[in-house]
Amino acid sequence: MPTVRLPLAVGLALALQLWSWQQITRDTETLLWGVVVIAVTGVSGWVTRALRLSPALALPLQTAVVAATVVLGVALRFGAARALGVAGLATGGVTAITTGSAPLPPHAGVMFLLCALVALIALAADWIACVVNRPAGVAVPLLALYAVVAVGLGTAMLFSEFALFAVGLVVVLLAALPSGDGLPAGQWGAATASAAVVTAGALVATWAVADALPDLEAPRARAPLQMSDPSLDLKRNLAQGSDDVVVTYTTDQPTGAYLKLATLPRFTAQGFGLQDVRVATGRLPAPPGVQPGTGTRRVTEVQIGDFASEWLPAPYAPLSFDAEGDWGFALDTLDVMALEGPGRSSATRGLRYTVTSLDVRPDDALLATAGTSLDDGRQEQIELPLVVSDDVRELALTVTEGTRTAGAQALAIQRWLTSDAFTYSLAADTGSGDGIATIEDFLFHSRSGYCEQFAGAMAILARELGIPSRLAVGFVPGTHDPDTGAWELTARDLHTWPELWLDGYGWVAFEPTPARGGSNVPDPSVSPSATPTAVPTPAGAPTPTPTPTAAATPQPTAAPVPGQGAGADVGVWWLLGLVLAIAALALAAPRALRVRRRRRRLAGTGDARTNTLDAWDEVRESVTDAALPWPAGSPRFAAAALADRLGDADASAALERLAVAAERALFDVPGVYDGSGSWAEEVQLVLTALARQRGGRSGGA
Repeated sequence: MPTVRLPLAVGLALALQLWSWQQITRDTETLLWGVVVIAVTGVSGWVTRALRLSPALALPLQTAVVAATVVLGVALRFGAARALGVAGLATGGVTAITTGSAPLPPHAGVMFLLCALVALIALAADWIACVVNRPAGVAVPLLALYAVVAVGLGTAMLFSEFALFAVGLVVVLLAALPSGDGLPAGQWGAATASAAVVTAGALVATWAVADALPDLEAPRARAPLQMSDPSLDLKRNLAQGSDDVVVTYTTDQPTGAYLKLATLPRFTAQGFGLQDVRVATGRLPAPPGVQPGTGTRRVTEVQIGDFASEWLPAPYAPLSFDAEGDWGFALDTLDVMALEGPGRSSATRGLRYTVTSLDVRPDDALLATAGTSLDDGRQEQIELPLVVSDDVRELALTVTEGTRTAGAQALAIQRWLTSDAFTYSLAADTGSGDGIATIEDFLFHSRSGYCEQFAGAMAILARELGIPSRLAVGFVPGTHDPDTGAWELTARDLHTWPELWLDGYGWVAFEPTPARGGSNVPDPSVSPSATPTAVPTPAGAPTPTPTPTAAATPQPTAAPVPGQGAGADVGVWWLLGLVLAIAALALAAPRALRVRRRRRRLAGTGDARTNTLDAWDEVRESVTDAALPWPAGSPRFAAAALADRLGDADASAALERLAVAAERALFDVPGVYDGSGSWAEEVQLVLTALARQRGGRSGGA
């Protein structure tokens, strides 16, 4: 009967590596089903070996069982109809992964692909450890699971995740040690204790010398980052901001760009605000929801003057950025923010940087055909507090009457808000902010306000229609200087606009704030993602500095990496190379040490009795290497029990001769033993027979 301990250890080691996959998907059920797939792989492999099936039959059967388990998981999670279209699942999964941002929301295709990947790696690990009988080789499948996050997301790996990899590998190697009669009494416990001590020592040493190695992971923040809401002083900056230029930028596109600071996705009775986010560093993920081939790439070079903020102004959607300092980005919104440091709140002042982004804004004809969906966990972006009156919903239905799609509804709301029915005003009696009381007064009574009311009204009306929405805070394109080709921004160019989710385009920016007379802002029919609209132009106070009041609580999930994220990629590949080297060493070292020990035993010491006992020890270790139990009893009893297993008369006879000599060496009076001290030929016969038997058993033992 094959051992159960080794496949159990392999399964545990593989399951430990899925802990870091929480960075890939936030669907816990997908990860839990990955553990189920690992368990089924181990159990089905053990059954095929217990039945002594040939490899040609065992592998297809095991693969079929595991594949069925993967499909079953999708069926239980998303329904049988979704699970049966495997080709569609794979295609949908690839699309969701390439267009979404990690961690991905629940998705049938993503679950199918991730569980299928786990299945392939688990099958490889099971066969390497239990069929080929090379437990150390499990380092390679474990490394594959471990590296998926680092290579796939381009983020640095946590030390705790490396520790899980190391612990998993050690668990497998310990499980591969013979037990019971396979080792002399006490040796198994000693081996276990030694492995634990060595592993702990290696981890401590790794931690201790980490500072001397290339920087793979910067120190983590001890507490969550408290981010300020840049919209809090928006009206003051618009009404009293100075005409001093605080930001200058150039771009390779003919039009200017809205430079976004932060996203406000959470809506309460008090208005739109920040929410808790997870922060990563390294390579930015693909803009969520954008179909491949959609949009235009834009390169923007920005020079910040006397503008202090922890948010980095950048066109949406950023694909990469190159800025000096420690910067991270919110995984859900792609907002770029300064990480922990003494000058974090003024990290932008005097900064020069480059952003590569993707402009996604189809023309109105295409936009009018776009739908919307909540498949990817956007339920929060349609939620409204109970205090919102029914009149708001009735108004949304009235304004969009006759439209058939979410895109057409969005355009209808934008046209209505930019019509003559509303006026732009920064007067004191217009109210402030985008709380529900202010917005309802704006919609039903005053019909006068500034960007916060226009943007908030559009976002709320969209939510009433089931269209996910959020607000963005940043700068409008500003004033273009034809002599220098640069765009200039002042404090009065700060602005708020809505973003709505439309299928195929992701988060699309709209501009419902009407242009004011004399404004230098482009026509409001042009989207913020291309050429934006209205922004105020009064006079007053100096530099805008966002006031840190309301706070979100980002939780960094990856080490801060300076600049665009290329450093993260270098760190990842350096780490991957290091781990591969360790894995190769782990594969080669046990065999090299074993060969060295065999040669030393058979080389002879000059003492016949010692040479005989060394030869007998070598036979015993070779038997346990072949995953055969060592028989209890004296050497002659052990030789008799092993004779049938060798399947070779010459090898059995050689083993019998060695056993008789070993028994004499063990029990004769010291100094009386006069037997041979050269047993290399006998040991070689036994080893050859064991290797032959091992090859015959590889498919079913």
